[in-house]
Amino acid sequence: MTHAVKGFVAKIFKKEGTSKKGPWTAYSFKVELEDGNEDPYFYQFGFSEPPFAEGDYIQFSATDKDDRARTYTEGSGKIVKNAPARSQKEKSGSGGGGGRGNYGGGGAKVKTSELFGEIGGYNTEDDIRRMSYSAARGDAVTLVAAMLEHKALPMSEAQTKAGVAKRFEAISEMVDKFTVEFFFDSASGRKLETVADGGVVNVAADAPVPDTDAPAVVEDDSAADELPPEDDGDVSF
Repeated sequence: MTHAVKGFVAKIFKKEGTSKKGPWTAYSFKVELEDGNEDPYFYQFGFSEPPFAEGDYIQFSATDKDDRARTYTEGSGKIVKNAPARSQKEKSGSGGGGGRGNYGGGGAKVKTSELFGEIGGYNTEDDIRRMSYSAARGDAVTLVAAMLEHKALPMSEAQTKAGVAKRFEAISEMVDKFTVEFFFDSASGRKLETVADGGVVNVAADAPVPDTDAPAVVEDDSAADELPPEDDGDVSF
């Protein structure tokens, strides 16, 4: 599904890696909506440096990728020069009492976690840790069950008490191992940096980059270089 999005660029993210063609850098960004709330989706911009900066007011189209990310539609974007006033909505509680802990009547406090990044709403870092652990545990159980079903785990088949105890220990250990791995994969997104994108690698290995891709990089870089002089009107990208 395609979505029309409009708002302020809240944060630009950059990830670097290496494929068979050499080093690459992928960009994504988050948007702050006009009401001051942060759009929950990460918008993936691709491998060209965005021609906009944090704080710019932009509008563009994007398509769904998964429940956390959308893909920017190339050529649909525009930096709107005549932008609306940015919301002054409070992001931390102040006065008014009420709430729980550090939360006041002015709204929920935005907290920053070294592991999970920004935590909004009324969640605490412990809440996020518990939810992430629970999800990772469920995924680990599903994976281990599938591996056992397809005999992809070396496992004793002895029906003695010792054999049963050994299988219990081995399965429990494997579930714990995958739980921890999936937990930190989710929290840090590290797999995005350590595992190459199969689609990108295949294109690089099997054929030259299509002509339609190469100009796009040049055009984006050019647009970025030309941004400063353009003080009037909207800038498209």
